[in-house]
Amino acid sequence: MIRPATLFTLAVLASLTWHAVATAEDAAKPSVEALVEATASDDATVRREAIAKIVELKPGPDVTIPLFTKLLEDADPAVRLRVMNAIADAGPAAVPGLIEALKNEKSAYWACLVLRELGPEAADAAPALTALVEHGQGEIRREALLSLAAMPKAAEKQMPVVIKCLADPQLEIAAIYTLGRIGTVPAEAAERLRAHARGEGLSSLLSVWALARSNPSDKELNQAAIKRLATGLNSKYPLVRAMASQGLVSLKAPPQLLKEALKSDLSMADEPVVRNALNVLASMGPEGIEFLTESLQHPNVQHDAILIIGDLGPKGAPATEALAKLVEADNLRVANQAIVTLGKIGPAAKSAVPQLTKSLKEGQGSIVHNSALALGRIGKDAQTATPELSQVMKSTNDPSLEILCAWALVHIAGDSATTKSDVLPVVTAAAKSDNPVIQKAANELLTKLKSSDQ
Repeated sequence: MIRPATLFTLAVLASLTWHAVATAEDAAKPSVEALVEATASDDATVRREAIAKIVELKPGPDVTIPLFTKLLEDADPAVRLRVMNAIADAGPAAVPGLIEALKNEKSAYWACLVLRELGPEAADAAPALTALVEHGQGEIRREALLSLAAMPKAAEKQMPVVIKCLADPQLEIAAIYTLGRIGTVPAEAAERLRAHARGEGLSSLLSVWALARSNPSDKELNQAAIKRLATGLNSKYPLVRAMASQGLVSLKAPPQLLKEALKSDLSMADEPVVRNALNVLASMGPEGIEFLTESLQHPNVQHDAILIIGDLGPKGAPATEALAKLVEADNLRVANQAIVTLGKIGPAAKSAVPQLTKSLKEGQGSIVHNSALALGRIGKDAQTATPELSQVMKSTNDPSLEILCAWALVHIAGDSATTKSDVLPVVTAAAKSDNPVIQKAANELLTKLKSSDQ
């Protein structure tokens, strides 16, 4: 069994060598083999951590896809969630394995969820999903139809099956949603949707939206749909509110209307609704980022908001000041994620260097590791942090932190003679390490140092 501390070390080192060339993958093979073995552990926590580290080591789809497809059958929901995220990260390379997973009753449901996440990239799975819609069991039929909705062009080719689903009470709502995503409502379905639109509830809201999506040039219809969807944002039902906000975004409703309506969602404890509201904000561009930054003041949504800002990368720069304040949060989970997100923003987060330097000096465990990583990703604008990075590198007994600090110093001031003389002994020694991941990181740094000499 791999201990959590060992797994964390592998995670940190994998994160700093994510951009290494593919030829270096063989060096990490022993670690990957050990982690694959750990996915068979009786301990669900070990399985979850092993999956996360395999993803970070990037051994390639030949290793990950067969393994992860099998793990979709795992009884532990948290394991399945990590597996689903890992497969989605593999992109189109994951699709053949997921098509196979659709044939297995135990994994079909989860495979549908991953294919939905992949969206148009998974268009090759459309025939297999359609077969499940027609011949699958229970809720798997609905999930397969919703996965088709995520790949509109491929779903349009399956229109006869989608239309047929309108007559099935268990699939009708999913079918209306699919028509809206496709952006086409055939004549044989239009009257049915108009009848629903005159009613109340989710089917009514979806029908209004689908009809508007299929007639983008009809300004009167679209304005009426936006007005109707706006009222749905105040529904007591989370699913109705989620559909209303997504519908308004797709119909390009005025941003201010969305912001005002979503304020009530952000004050709620309903996690799916909050996550949906934050994702809607992220899709709105600069105005959405401004409101996302404001949401960092609300403890109940802080962590989710930080994650979503991190997904924006450099575009999340307007949130830098607010994130820098959270680096010192009492909630270590929030503080850690704020540090990671500042690193994802990169050079544009340079104003947070003082807070990151302080957390490097005064923090513990993952806070120190992530602070070093974030400073390195900010790069040359983090020059003021080099004395502290050098001090930590020389004083730590943790080989992973030592090479991480060296990595950060090279990316901040690799052209400095002082930096080179400080890191060279550390990197040279690390290149001889028995740990293949540390060795890989050290070799990358040696190559970078040599290139700066030329």
